[in-house]
Amino acid sequence: MSHVKFEYSLDRDKENVLRVINNPPVFDPDNLKRPLGKLPEELVSEIRKETDPLKQGIIVEKFLKDNFDNKKDLIDQKIKQFQEAWDKIDSEYFKRLEDILNKKIPLDVVYIGYLTSAGSCPFDTRSRTFMVRIDDENVDVVAGHEIMHIEFIRNFGFYCRDVLKLAPKDFGRFQEASTFLLNDEMKDLFSRPDYGYKEHQDLRVKLSEEWGRHKDFNKLLDYYKIYIEGVKSGT
Repeated sequence: MSHVKFEYSLDRDKENVLRVINNPPVFDPDNLKRPLGKLPEELVSEIRKETDPLKQGIIVEKFLKDNFDNKKDLIDQKIKQFQEAWDKIDSEYFKRLEDILNKKIPLDVVYIGYLTSAGSCPFDTRSRTFMVRIDDENVDVVAGHEIMHIEFIRNFGFYCRDVLKLAPKDFGRFQEASTFLLNDEMKDLFSRPDYGYKEHQDLRVKLSEEWGRHKDFNKLLDYYKIYIEGVKSGT
């Protein structure tokens, strides 16, 4: 049985569309179009002019319902396509993720990958859910990226906060930069590399070099803590 199941939920899609239209991106803040993906400019403009959240929701829901009715066959096709592609790497992906994190993931855990019309793909740690873009041809890297975030937070979140005393911003930087491991340890599984955000590229290189010395995730976190302290102190 696959650990990952792809689905479409109009309510989840609506929530994400409203999120990307109403909120600036956390990472790569200069690229305002990336989170919007292929959402029509007319829709984005209409939502931003409307100040009532309820009316915003009605506008987006109507757009998505019309879109779903017109693209139902395509959405069903994409779900099948994404599922078949992921199933080929599911077992090996989780085996390697466990090796990287040195943590066991329960066999009965199922992650839900919801399709979204927006360009940004959030995740939820508690429910082990994430999103992938409807318009993409391949979502294996996105799924692998988001699942890695989920398991990193679930397994190391308290350690980073309570032991390493990482500030939330520094925690987020490591979370994003550490997906270099998808390239270093899993590149043969995926259809393309994991690119990361432009503001993390130098950090990804440093972490990759450190990872190559010992391939121990806890030591990588300890190295990052020292690195961050050095950056802040100017040493």
